Amino acid sequence: MKKAILSVALAVSLLAAIPARAQGGCEDSPENPTLVLAGLAGGVFAASSLRTRLRARRSSKLNK
Repeated sequence: MKKAILSVALAVSLLAAIPARAQGGCEDSPENPTLVLAGLAGGVFAASSLRTRLRARRSSKLNK
């Protein structure tokens, strides 16, 4: 189950990055690719942080 969730998260992030890569370059790009990639990285960090907090909360409840 965990691998399936991780695979889906990876696929979604790759699909979100495709439009940024499809441009011919920074000259004709309607958006700033750096901001798009920074947003993707921020989303991954947020998901990772949430996952870590949930695991810590679960393990503390099991130890009580």
